[in-house]
Amino acid sequence: MGRDLRYVPPNSLQHVTDVTFQNRPFLLPSEEVNERILGVIGKAQKKYDMEINGIAVLSTHWHLLLRPRDGAHLSTFMCFVKTNVSKEIGKYMLGWDGSLFHGRYHSTTVSEDEADQVKVLRYILAHGAKELLVDTVEEWPGINSAVPTIEGKDLVGKWLNRTSSYYARLRRGEQVVADEFSTEERVVISPLPCWRHLSESQWRGAVADLVEDINREAALVREDLGASSVGIERILGASPISRPRCVEKSPKPRFHARNPATYRRMLEVWREVTCSFREASEKLRSGVRQVVFPEGTFPPGLPFVPFSPGSQWAG
Repeated sequence: MGRDLRYVPPNSLQHVTDVTFQNRPFLLPSEEVNERILGVIGKAQKKYDMEINGIAVLSTHWHLLLRPRDGAHLSTFMCFVKTNVSKEIGKYMLGWDGSLFHGRYHSTTVSEDEADQVKVLRYILAHGAKELLVDTVEEWPGINSAVPTIEGKDLVGKWLNRTSSYYARLRRGEQVVADEFSTEERVVISPLPCWRHLSESQWRGAVADLVEDINREAALVREDLGASSVGIERILGASPISRPRCVEKSPKPRFHARNPATYRRMLEVWREVTCSFREASEKLRSGVRQVVFPEGTFPPGLPFVPFSPGSQWAG
C-alpha cells in the first residue's frame, strides 16, 4: 500500500511523531543526549522560524507539536532535525551508521477546537508518566517541555558546528576541542493557538493544571494495578542499541478532531485534495505536461506547490 499524501493545511497545528529504527532506544536520556537533541531542535527552530508548542522525547520515539506554514516548511524543518540528530547521537556518540529513525515522520493535523488542541498537548506531556516509567511528569530524565513551560523558561541545548571544527582541524593539523565550536541554542515554547488570547501567566497556568491532572491520573492507575513505576535507574540502565523482542504498533489517526462536524469537514478537504492530486498524477504519467496540482502538495519530480491567498485547499 502506498504512502498517504503529504498535505498540511496552512498554519495548522501538527502533531508530529517519529520512531527509531527497529524501536531501538537510541534516544535514551542522558545530559549529553538531551543537550544535543535540544541543540539541533533549537538551531532548526531559529533557522526555519518554526513555532513549537510542545515536546516529549522518549528512548524510542518523540512527539513534537508544531505550527508550520505548510508542508514544505514542515518537511524542511524535520529533515534538518532528523539528519542532525542522527549524526550527533548516532554517528558521534553511538558509532551508528545511518539514520536513527524508521522512515518518514508521521504528521497529524489538529483541529482548531480548543478541546482537541489541549487533548493532544496533554497526551504529549504525559509521556513518561502515562507508561508508568516514572511517577510524575517532572521526574522524566529526558526532554519534556512541561516544566520549562510552567516555569517560563526555554529548553536549552548545545549546537556543535561540525563544519567549523573540521576546517580548524585541517588548519591546525591536530584534534580540536568540540566545545570550542559549540553554541547555546534555545527552544522557545509558544502557547497553543487556542490560548493566544490568554495572558502568559494564564496559559502557563493551564499547562500546570494539565501536568497536575496527568500526575493524579498516573497515581490512580498505579494504585488500581497495584504496580510501581519502572524507575529512572532501570530506564537509564538500558543499552541504547539494544533491539526489543516485540514492538507494539497502533494506527495513527487521520486527524485530531472529536467533533463529528469538524472531522467531516477536515475529511472532505483531505479527500478533495487527494482526488485532485491523483488525477493530476495520472495526467502527468500519460505525458501531459501542463498539469495543475493542488496547492500544498508535493508533485512527483516537481517543486512543492505553495498556497495562494484564500486558497480553496486551505480547509
